[in-house]
Amino acid sequence: MTAAARAVRRKKERVGRSRPAPRRREPEQKRARLLEAARSLFAERGYAATTTAQLAREAGVAEGTVFHHFPSKRALLEAVAGEYGRGLAERMFAGVAVDASDPAAEPMLRRAFAYVREQGALSRLLALAPDPTEWNAARGANRREIVAALESAFSAWQGRESLRAFEPRITAELLFALVEAALTECFVYGDGSREEEYLRETVACVEGALLPRSPSTIHARSPS
Repeated sequence: MTAAARAVRRKKERVGRSRPAPRRREPEQKRARLLEAARSLFAERGYAATTTAQLAREAGVAEGTVFHHFPSKRALLEAVAGEYGRGLAERMFAGVAVDASDPAAEPMLRRAFAYVREQGALSRLLALAPDPTEWNAARGANRREIVAALESAFSAWQGRESLRAFEPRITAELLFALVEAALTECFVYGDGSREEEYLRETVACVEGALLPRSPSTIHARSPS
């Protein structure tokens, strides 16, 4: 091999080494940008008023990329709602040990209330989607995440002396409905000014549902 040929070969090798590695995570990054754009624009403009073209522009991708990751705008709304539900569940159970001997409702519910308050317009959007079909889809995605987290915790806590006997799945579903109603009344239909009152009553209801009844609170029937 001549000196000139060796020089050309070395140059090609240097060019090859300097090329950036394939961006294998690019699809994940685009999906994440689309979710971020959807959270922002849905909360700011409303779901119905936001087009897929606007979502693509906000995320910095082609409009066709939206449909590559999500088959429809409603599917994107479901993804946003599911992510919202995961975030709420993670905040609620943050720092709570699975093997906690005496799990306390008040700090967990306080964190849930804080999360919904901080989400602001997005919380209202997910609670008040204008189309019933879209609302059911969004609520279903949100509900699945939170009920699953509650069921997992209740299953781990089952058998604790500080709690009454209960069926984890059914209890998770019922308490989700209770807490969802409290959060909606406080922050969606209300302005959040009575947060402490709603929190206090929600804690009392949850504790009343989970704590064993003291014999002193069970009144004997009066003889007929």
